[in-house]
Amino acid sequence: MTEDKPINILDHFKEIKKRLIRYFIFLGIFTVTSLIFFKQLLNIFIEPANNIFINNGIEGSIVFGRVTEAWGAAARTSIILGFSISIPFLLYEIIMFLRPGLIGREKIYVYFLIPICFIFFILGALFGYFFVIPNALNFLINFGDDIAQPMINIGPLTSLMFSLMFWMGIIFQIPIIMFLLGSLGIISHNSLSKYRRWIILIAFIMGALITPTVDPITQVTVALPIIILFELGLLLIRFSSPDKKSLRFYFNFFLVITLIIILILGLILLRLETNSFIEQLTG
Repeated sequence: MTEDKPINILDHFKEIKKRLIRYFIFLGIFTVTSLIFFKQLLNIFIEPANNIFINNGIEGSIVFGRVTEAWGAAARTSIILGFSISIPFLLYEIIMFLRPGLIGREKIYVYFLIPICFIFFILGALFGYFFVIPNALNFLINFGDDIAQPMINIGPLTSLMFSLMFWMGIIFQIPIIMFLLGSLGIISHNSLSKYRRWIILIAFIMGALITPTVDPITQVTVALPIIILFELGLLLIRFSSPDKKSLRFYFNFFLVITLIIILILGLILLRLETNSFIEQLTG
């Protein structure tokens, strides 16, 4: 069995440079590809607003008020989507760079937690797109449609959607962060379970800060996942107790994560079916 040879700092920098170049090549490919299909991508982002116009019988449209606004929205969408798609390659390069210095259980945490963080971020962004954004736009558009005809600029619309999807992706990291801190012994199930009431209050405060509306439906749509994800984090902390890190521990951890992913995907599919049914009724 061969031992890893020590590497000086210059070799580390060379390794980082090589991996960054490789990652930026993938980033450039995905960004350019997204820019090629920018019309299809922008249609995806303006679809929630258009559905609200159609379903509520509102005469409105998506417009761009400046000459460069449409191009800016297309470029912003392509860059953000290109970065999002390239995240798995970035994670791979990070894992491969860290691998020589990891031992034992550290390798398991890195190999599993980093991809799971990405998966949960995507699930959070999808949850934001299919649940939070429609509720927020529905409130904002219907709030003033009897006063003036809604003419929504595509630039602010895409910025709002990216902001909500990003923050929902961050919120979905809560159970993973709690699991990691519990594994390190920084937090425990007993200490956190005492603060459930405060977590509910904080969840609604975060819902008010993240969303641009004050309607209760949107607030609950953001606050409820925070509360549920906190409870999931408490469950994962139970699994992460030092005396439970056995094969059963890893099986339970994988089972809980899988069930959560299936549940969220099921809710998204249910939302899609509901939207199709509403379109058939209104059509």
